Amino acid sequence: MKTSVERIDDTKVKLSITLEPPEVDAAIDQTARRLASEVKIPGFRPGKAPRRVLESRLGKDTLYAEAVRDALPVYYEQAVEAEELAVVSQPELDVDEFVAGEESTFTATVEVRPEVEPPDVSELQLPHPEWELTDDEVQAQIDQLRERFASLETVKRGADVGNFVVVTITGSRDGQRVDAASGEDILYQLRDADETGSELDRQLVGAEAGAILKFSDTLADDYGDLAGQELDFTVIVKEVKVQRLPDFDDHFAQDASEFDTAEELREEIRSQLERAKRAHAHGELRGKVVEAVADLVDVPVPEAMVQNELNFRLHRLQGEAKRYGLELEQYLQAAGQSGDELFRRLEEDAKKTVKAQLVVDAIGQAADIEVTQEDLGVEVARQAQRLGKDPEELAEFMTEPERISALVSDAFRRKTIDHLLEQVQVLGGPPEEDVPLVDAQRAGVEGHDAEATLAAAATPDTADVPKGDDTAR
Repeated sequence: MKTSVERIDDTKVKLSITLEPPEVDAAIDQTARRLASEVKIPGFRPGKAPRRVLESRLGKDTLYAEAVRDALPVYYEQAVEAEELAVVSQPELDVDEFVAGEESTFTATVEVRPEVEPPDVSELQLPHPEWELTDDEVQAQIDQLRERFASLETVKRGADVGNFVVVTITGSRDGQRVDAASGEDILYQLRDADETGSELDRQLVGAEAGAILKFSDTLADDYGDLAGQELDFTVIVKEVKVQRLPDFDDHFAQDASEFDTAEELREEIRSQLERAKRAHAHGELRGKVVEAVADLVDVPVPEAMVQNELNFRLHRLQGEAKRYGLELEQYLQAAGQSGDELFRRLEEDAKKTVKAQLVVDAIGQAADIEVTQEDLGVEVARQAQRLGKDPEELAEFMTEPERISALVSDAFRRKTIDHLLEQVQVLGGPPEEDVPLVDAQRAGVEGHDAEATLAAAATPDTADVPKGDDTAR
């Protein structure tokens, strides 16, 4: 077999493969043996019919066509390996002739990973994301905890934004009650009408118990088939309530936590928030270094890799919609997005992701980054923590070759980003960077980690095939 490569552009090549007559004959013989065992020919046991009998029975053209289908994938894989091509798409195969006793040439047009020159990052400076915890953030967290134990107290005054009201609402169209837009004794929290656009919020401001409000309004998207219809509303205000927060004292600490004093509870809240904010900032820094380094070079992006990334993002979005019991279009409608807008945004994000993958991979390869068994164990533990799964269960799930390849890619890129952080100049930051990302996730903080930029987390939370470009890693 002889091979040659013609580069079409930065991401596409034409691979030419020439088979010598003996190789062609061997391929035809192998296919003939397979067909002889599958086709019933009178007078011959399965697999015993000579090739000439098989040719007479099926026709040479049929035999040769079958031989092509059998042989081309095998020779293609051998040629790719011989030419050391990092292919990222399925090949477009074209065969001139495949005839016994004659030389045969076929071509495969395929996308490959582009050659990327790792950029010099030694002069790159990045400000560390904000990491210091403020007293206001601690107090906000305390207030959220107090709200969980708040009580509602009825007051004799007009309602204001943030107050609660007990109302009976009747929605009607042409004098007929619309049950989906009606309800008795509803506890409703009054919101800012300038933000919500709700006429109900606008009408309730200043309303006291006993007030009867009449107005018309257009139903929002969350009313399903009724969305967009204008109804007449009658609202009877029965009560106005204000939220009373408990004092943050020792008694509250004992009721709301395992601590005996308010000061102990405050210090625990501060400690958790501080760890989470540092971990979040560290994750954001990892993302920023990837973005900054990727911006240093121009990289041609293979369309196949972009499409794979785009498909993964769409699949993930469909999964999110399914968890809410919605079709994708309904989910987008609820989020106020159109399909076209979403697709354009996802495609642009996919291109950025693939470019970042290519640049980070090139840097890791140039730095001779290696993934050890220990690294894979750490990666499994990290992703198990993220998914809330048992590490041993996840490790067993990841044993399939495709998933192992994806896991190696994740570990490789994570180590490469660690390497990058040692090379660039980070301005500011906490005195010690020793908080792993899993601490942020354990604390319930979703950090902007580099993997959000790379979208390289190929660990599925179902039995999905891992995403991303793992064919050439």
